[in-house]
Amino acid sequence: MIHSVALSLLLGFELAYYLLIIQTGIVSHYHSDLIVLFPMFLGGVIGTWLSGFSWIGLKNPIHKVLVALTLQLFVSFFYPNYDSLDLILLGLAVGFMAPLGIYLFKAKQQKELFFALAIAYTTGTSFFMLDVDLREPMAVVFSAVALACALILRNYRVDTETKTISLPFVSYLPLMLWILLDSNLFETLSRHERIDIWSKQTLIIAIFHIAGLMAAYFVDTSKIKQHFFIAALFIASYSLSYFELPLLLAMVYPFTISYYNVVVFTTLSKEVDLSKLAFMMIFVGWIASGLGLAIALSKILH
Repeated sequence: MIHSVALSLLLGFELAYYLLIIQTGIVSHYHSDLIVLFPMFLGGVIGTWLSGFSWIGLKNPIHKVLVALTLQLFVSFFYPNYDSLDLILLGLAVGFMAPLGIYLFKAKQQKELFFALAIAYTTGTSFFMLDVDLREPMAVVFSAVALACALILRNYRVDTETKTISLPFVSYLPLMLWILLDSNLFETLSRHERIDIWSKQTLIIAIFHIAGLMAAYFVDTSKIKQHFFIAALFIASYSLSYFELPLLLAMVYPFTISYYNVVVFTTLSKEVDLSKLAFMMIFVGWIASGLGLAIALSKILH
């Protein structure tokens, strides 16, 4: 029981860290300057890649997690004023955690995943409007909580027998598309002066995040139907954004985010090969989200 709780808290607060410190904190602090942010992106890619290798004396993935979170906690004390080296170190820490946090989960641990995502999205929604330059306490606390949970799990063993699937690379393409579309829409909306859903619809957003998680958790359907449903949800979200209907958008878009992320995490957690998972996370995570940000800044789709 304690391992299940610790696992949910670890992933939940690490995802909240990514949402509030990396995606909306650092990026906003540096005004989405991709040149300035490039060291963090580079560090993230390198960290994700290295996480798939065997580290001397650290065969258990949870031990790698302890190293990553210790580095993350250290760098968090200097938030948000980072030089290039600091950004690389921050990227390394988060990059390490990207595949490792997913690999710790068994594909059937849906309850733990549900609570982890619920923690991340309700926390992210609640603190979204907090000034990005005042988030150092959150960076430290989130990292400390995740590190404490990792210490509880220090003897935790990943059951590789439950990870019996190694999907072909083409199977991960839809996941990349969903993350790219999400990143582009999120970055676009966060800069849209006429559609301010986070400051006015906080409770509604949180409720529909949970609704999306519940739909993904309780409705059992085939992968093909799931992807068609996600496609329809993104079409609806982009349409509501285009026609500037913030109330409906505050319902549909959070539902979309939560639903597709359950599909993404569940699919990735089945991968038996950590090195392959790490390689795919470079594309599914960093490259897809980076392209989404670049497209949002270019305003190609809006």
